[in-house]
Amino acid sequence: MSSSRRAAHGSPETRAAVLAVLAALVALSCSRTVFAADATRLSGDLDAKGLAEAVAKNRGKVVVVNFWATWCVPCREEFPDLVKLERAWRDRGVAVLGVSIDFAKDVPKIEKFLAASKPDFPNYLKRSGGDDQDFIDAVDPKWGGELPFTVVYGRDGKKARVLSGKQSYADFENAVAALLQ
Repeated sequence: MSSSRRAAHGSPETRAAVLAVLAALVALSCSRTVFAADATRLSGDLDAKGLAEAVAKNRGKVVVVNFWATWCVPCREEFPDLVKLERAWRDRGVAVLGVSIDFAKDVPKIEKFLAASKPDFPNYLKRSGGDDQDFIDAVDPKWGGELPFTVVYGRDGKKARVLSGKQSYADFENAVAALLQ
């Protein structure tokens, strides 16, 4: 390569360094956006074992797991409070996970709802097949299957509180605040 051309384009080492810095800046600026965009889509499906793994990944945080469905009016009504809770409390050690109990055929409805709700937390679809009662019993043996249903886990990963039916923001906030003290 001629020296005038090399000067115009820089040395291979300089170009590599510039590309590395640009890649790091793009990754840094997009990291939150990518997470938020991913949160408006289902993060996958899970069974009782997958739920336990998702909770375990957040050990050290208070984890709020909300079971909901698009056809459940109280679920849709309380969902904005979960979005608000996660945004207000994530920096204080709270993680929120959503689990849709809808059927697999309803994934477009679920993702439309998530896109409109704009949660910053992952949402899963309860895996089809298997015995629903086994799933319910694994979540909480006292759960009658009603929705919405929320289980709050302490920082140690153990179930600390169960909230059955529609909750208010204050209900969610009180549940997590008590476990962060």
